[in-house]
Amino acid sequence: MLPEEVSVLVVGGGGSGLSSSIFLSDLGVDSLLVERRAGTSHMPKAGAHNQRTMEIFRRHGIADQIQAIGMPAETRIRTTWLTSLGGNDVLDRRELFSLDVNGEGVFREMFERDSPELSAGLGQYLLEPLLRKNAEERNPGKVCFGFELRHLTQNGDGVIAEIREVATGKGYNVRARYVIAADGGRTVGPMLGVSMVGQTDLATMTSLYFRADLSEYVKDDVVVHWLVGPRFGSWTGGALVKAGPKNWDRHSETYTMHIMIPPDDPDAQNLTNERALARVRALLNIPTLDAEILGVSPWHIESVQVEKSRVGRVFLIGDAAHRQPPTSGLGLQSAIQDSDNLVWKIAAVVKGWASEAILDTYETERRPVIQDNIEYALFAFQNQFAFEAGIGLTHAKTPEQRKAVFLKYLEDSPMGRTRRAVGAEVFGTGRMELDPHDREIGFHYEDGLVIPDGTPAPLRDPMGITYVPTTRPGHRLPHAWLNNRGKRLSTHDLGGIGCFIVLAGPDGKNWCDAAARLSADLGIPLESCRIAAGGNVGDPTRSWAKLSEIGPDGALLVRPDRYIASRFKVALADPYKALSDALTRLLSPSQVHCNGQKA
Repeated sequence: MLPEEVSVLVVGGGGSGLSSSIFLSDLGVDSLLVERRAGTSHMPKAGAHNQRTMEIFRRHGIADQIQAIGMPAETRIRTTWLTSLGGNDVLDRRELFSLDVNGEGVFREMFERDSPELSAGLGQYLLEPLLRKNAEERNPGKVCFGFELRHLTQNGDGVIAEIREVATGKGYNVRARYVIAADGGRTVGPMLGVSMVGQTDLATMTSLYFRADLSEYVKDDVVVHWLVGPRFGSWTGGALVKAGPKNWDRHSETYTMHIMIPPDDPDAQNLTNERALARVRALLNIPTLDAEILGVSPWHIESVQVEKSRVGRVFLIGDAAHRQPPTSGLGLQSAIQDSDNLVWKIAAVVKGWASEAILDTYETERRPVIQDNIEYALFAFQNQFAFEAGIGLTHAKTPEQRKAVFLKYLEDSPMGRTRRAVGAEVFGTGRMELDPHDREIGFHYEDGLVIPDGTPAPLRDPMGITYVPTTRPGHRLPHAWLNNRGKRLSTHDLGGIGCFIVLAGPDGKNWCDAAARLSADLGIPLESCRIAAGGNVGDPTRSWAKLSEIGPDGALLVRPDRYIASRFKVALADPYKALSDALTRLLSPSQVHCNGQKA
């Protein structure tokens, strides 16, 4: 039985939809999630979760759950490019290059410095059940699989959704104040006449999920084996990824192969399990491999974004709003970050301490970030094809020609060493895809719920790796480890879910007092923390003092999604007025009495 009315209807039970349900519950907003499928994804795709996403999950008590069942760091340290996985010829099983990935290996120190969370490895077939369990526990009876949206009607103060139970055909009408479309673009967007713009059908891909024992062929610490050999080129050779779910080293029980199939190939859209098994054996060069195909999933590489991500009371997130190549792993991550940006704003409006106008900033903030991500992912995808040029395969078309190039590339001679040195330079550019640290946590918002202070943004690393922390308004709150009576906690652990936070310097007690008065007067969730010896928490390593970019008597106003809203570098004569003016400018709240009720 579905409720007749909710504040928010979430359409779609994938990663972004389930995350939205969890976030809304934690923010105290009632919601209903409907998903047309009977269950969660059975494919181990989208398995890399970056530090920004893990920070969001940390805030909601899920990060440790993901790490507990995900791929251990020591089994996902590097990726390698090989001529083949099996075979015994002179050009078989030859490693061409290896690169540390996922913020591990040579990158680990940098990644540990900049965030309280490391990245995680967990495919959607394991992530979505975990998220579903959390969503159902926090919102019992309102996470409904097997229910499909049939029609939406918007009016001035709400949306009427016609929903049908797939198994019985029974229909329901649900009234919602807002709708979050997390359906991958299958239903809500077409209903509203929203179209995608950008490049479509860049390539036809297929993911093959299978069970096999490859312990003789793969390495414990390699998460992805790229096959670029004499017989196959670039994506047609495939990328082999460990899929667990119990063992993640060379004894991984299952694997996924991502391959490119030409559009004119009959297998492009109708690949049977029998043909899939034949392809796996051929691509791995293990003709007698004992394997079981568990899933075949064709998909298209696109680089597109909706013309508008808000239509009245409907907000599109994730694949419903944008789709991009999987390179750089920003697809599902962007979707979850969409939700994190949106739901606290919806909560603020539903609870009456912010104007509905703030919801427009979902688009103004996220659109430029998504556009950057799409362009970056597309370039990273195109860069994959440069690897063959680095080896010298540009004009090698036939297997015989390719074999001749590989023999020259691998020969023990001065020219062979030159070829391998040049190849290593080209393969090394893959770090912009596989370790895009700044792309993952360094994005910021120029326009939206921020109060600029006239300072320029730090220059970003063109390779997308080195992140420069800053407290400039619109940027993510920098991470620093603080001390709470012997317990280590991050700046990202300060403040409750859904709360603004005032972070004050050692001499900033007046800011904290003003924040407490203001929260009581306006009913806005506003907490404060003075970081100092004798304050709320200490800074024994002085790391926060170096990162805060404010004076001892200054303060930062931090948003619920842990982005800097406003910066006060020094003390002001009236901190209460300064914070009040900032919040009014940011939220334009309706006039309220001191008890938080509308006037």
